Amino acid sequence: MMPVPRVPAPSNALYSAVYHKRVDARPVNQAADLVSAGIEGGQLSFATDQARRQAFADGVFLLTIPGAIDVGAADRFANQFYRGDASEYGHFRAITACQLGDGLLGFHQRIDQIEQFLLERRFWASHYPAEIADTGEKMTALARQILCAALDYAGIPAPAWTRATGSCAHGGGAYHLTFNHYRAQMAEVGLSSHKDDGFLTILRTTQPGLEVNRFDRWEKVVSGPDTFVINFGLSMEWLTARCKSPVAAILHRVTRQTEDRTSFGHFSSSNFISRDRGIFSYCPIRGLQRVCDARALIEHNDREIYQGTFCSGDLSDELP
Repeated sequence: MMPVPRVPAPSNALYSAVYHKRVDARPVNQAADLVSAGIEGGQLSFATDQARRQAFADGVFLLTIPGAIDVGAADRFANQFYRGDASEYGHFRAITACQLGDGLLGFHQRIDQIEQFLLERRFWASHYPAEIADTGEKMTALARQILCAALDYAGIPAPAWTRATGSCAHGGGAYHLTFNHYRAQMAEVGLSSHKDDGFLTILRTTQPGLEVNRFDRWEKVVSGPDTFVINFGLSMEWLTARCKSPVAAILHRVTRQTEDRTSFGHFSSSNFISRDRGIFSYCPIRGLQRVCDARALIEHNDREIYQGTFCSGDLSDELP
């Protein structure tokens, strides 16, 4: 087997401990055997306790899409937002960060193959068509069910959930809908390897390309039309790292695409507006300890995803 190159990276970079995985160019021939779950009676449900443990330890699992969520309109949006034409949703290409007053939002073209349209929940009702905003709200409710199940699994006391998640566990966090298009004409990778910065991501993807790093190897993710891919991010990993049952954040990427590929996703993060109290780590003895500012984590992670692991300036507090 080809050895994995281990390239040194700055010790204060987000991905310094896994940099060798980010530059692992070994062929990927194995499909990930991911745990499957569903929603029953408003609760996240796994077939067995072992499956539950495996899902949270992996930091990724498959979820049967609840019947109340109709993904048809969102699928169409993902296939049209980047066109800039007269199609149903083609005009969204013209909505940029300048119009929204936030550098993270609107239409963006990245240095990878991906181009995106991203809106935070506070803009959904005013900018998205009703059918897309409705899908976003239903995905937010689903995300809350999954997040609460993960916090309960980790053993974090319920009274700490509001502060620990910046109100995300109770519907008051920061939620984003992202729509993604991968430009086959570009020679770059689909999307550089990374961990998401928030607590969890709900991803709708039915085309090949997504890969996850489990057991120190990259694996292909196979997701059908009735399935969401659920993955946890850095905020969850840091929050639960000292718990008896920690929840992992999965390193993932999208390979170079030779045909146009689309997807959409929902991000759940700590509320990072002016009253933000930051990202926390929970210690069973000491309780919650602040790690860094939530907005700083998002911006720092974004730079590392698209520019590689490097020293881009310290976060406001020491990283875990």
